[in-house]
Amino acid sequence: FFIASLYRQYQSSLTYHPMSDMKANTAVNSAIFGRLRFEHHPGVDPQALGRALWQIARRGHVVSGGSTLAMQVARLLTPHPHTWTGKIRDIFRALQLEWRYGRSGVLDLYLTLAPEGRNIEGIRAASLLYFGHEPDHLSTAEAAILVTLPRRPSAFRPDRHPQALRAAARRTLARAALPTPDILQAPAAPEIAHLAPELLGHFLTVHRDGVILTTLDSGLQRRVRDALTASPAPLRGTFAALVVNEKRQIVVWIGGAEHDGPGHAIDGVLASRSPGSTLKPFIYGMAFEKGWMTPRTRIRDVRLSIGGYAPLDFDRAFRGETTVSEALQLSLNVPAIQALRKVGPKAFMERLAANGATLSLPKARNGEKSAPSLAIALGGVDLSLHDLTMLYTALDHQGRTAPLQIEAQPATAETMLLTPRAAADIRAILRGTAPPEGVSGWNRVAFKTGTSYGNRDGWAMASTPQWTVGIWAGRPDGTASPGLTGRDTAGPVLAEVLALLSPPESPALQDEQERHRALATLSPALRKLSPDDTPQIIFPRDHAEIESRSSDGTMLPVGLEASGGHPPYRWFVNGMALDVPPGAQPAWTPDAPGFAHLALADASGAHMAVEIRVR
Repeated sequence: FFIASLYRQYQSSLTYHPMSDMKANTAVNSAIFGRLRFEHHPGVDPQALGRALWQIARRGHVVSGGSTLAMQVARLLTPHPHTWTGKIRDIFRALQLEWRYGRSGVLDLYLTLAPEGRNIEGIRAASLLYFGHEPDHLSTAEAAILVTLPRRPSAFRPDRHPQALRAAARRTLARAALPTPDILQAPAAPEIAHLAPELLGHFLTVHRDGVILTTLDSGLQRRVRDALTASPAPLRGTFAALVVNEKRQIVVWIGGAEHDGPGHAIDGVLASRSPGSTLKPFIYGMAFEKGWMTPRTRIRDVRLSIGGYAPLDFDRAFRGETTVSEALQLSLNVPAIQALRKVGPKAFMERLAANGATLSLPKARNGEKSAPSLAIALGGVDLSLHDLTMLYTALDHQGRTAPLQIEAQPATAETMLLTPRAAADIRAILRGTAPPEGVSGWNRVAFKTGTSYGNRDGWAMASTPQWTVGIWAGRPDGTASPGLTGRDTAGPVLAEVLALLSPPESPALQDEQERHRALATLSPALRKLSPDDTPQIIFPRDHAEIESRSSDGTMLPVGLEASGGHPPYRWFVNGMALDVPPGAQPAWTPDAPGFAHLALADASGAHMAVEIRVR
């Protein structure tokens, strides 16, 4: 009963049995029957066993085996060490298999379980992996290779010993009195390579089996893999790539196994990472559609304190007053935070989640999930390359998203991420972003990069009318990579991938949306984003402890920094006005260690105060 149930299980997993008909393949049948005398014994060959025992008695060691095909099937069904007890069990089980299933059934079992090198089992799996087609399309040379491999799977591994495999396959054909095809005389050996191992792992994780028809483009998948492999990876890091066509079908899925390093079994397409600045376009887009700003609105890029947090731009410099378009193209942090403050962090996350993106907030110190904050604008939330690429498809789909397809299936319902006008505005801004260094002539490419805190993740995203491409660079184990940036590390790889994609079929067209009106015709509220009317003490922070004593015991000055409100500012220390010369940087020298009360007032009379401790 046990053998019968196993056989039914293996039989149901086979869609084609190349040997079930004894006339199916002349080369393989002749090789097996001529070598193993398959039809001349009941599952155990006394002649072969006698020869093997005589050789052991004369030589003192095993010279040749005496196992029949049925005995090999018995051992494949119930693996065990090479012992006399195990061999006797194989003999009785072989007789049982021949009696119960006949020669055709035993042969089918063998072809399902035969070791074909590495961890590959069965003719069908080997045919698909080695030659890329089903067994019913095997040529004579390919069939000879698959018959030869199980005899010595390690010694004949195609990736390690191709010459030995070809020589043995020629001998197999010679014993079958068949001509040796040219393919066996070629220098190339069959290779074991899967174009999308990370996608295969994903299907196994979700318990998908059988034949799966994907939307991948095998030629493009191979070319992009080769491009990523040839690109210099970050220190002990790698690249992941996702390419989506205009129908939102995934045509390239590369998870990052092209370079060796710690954690490279992780699929970079599905792993959640900090997106850096790549969410800024959607923040501005939601602010556009709510009418809080336009691409031409003037916005201040100055020091800003929000809840004790004073963000800096990537280059640690500030531009003063600039436009929203320039702020997005330069990926300035302070303007993006001001836009997110208008949109609301919670509302922003809810909109992304409603469009199918899975976002994870970092845990607070007490172990609970933290609340959405303005840090989201700078990458203070995790999501995957898969979901980020899905969001970027909205730029060239009238602001609408839909689940990305990896299997051929009907299109799913769309969800609005941005209004068509807001999506067109963001697309136009990102098309004006400077391409990576050395790249020119981008045709209708909306381009955005991002770098997460600590140089852990580098991103490069692109959207065109035909394609949406996402590139991630970094270490799969999540540690920092010195010198890694989205623009300099992931950007050039994105440019290489775009060069591999087919160019647009039609010449570039102007966006259908009407251009924004001149700044002078906008309402005063949209010409310039109103700054915060409340003055802010940027440094020192409230309840901060400051070291201000030198090695000789004298007190050192403490620099003071403010922003917002209506300059000029006036500073007060413990209720006493601080004398600050015109144009000088405010500073205060404590008299002695202890607590101090610092207050700030602007020209309108608004004020703010902090308590600090000087040590």
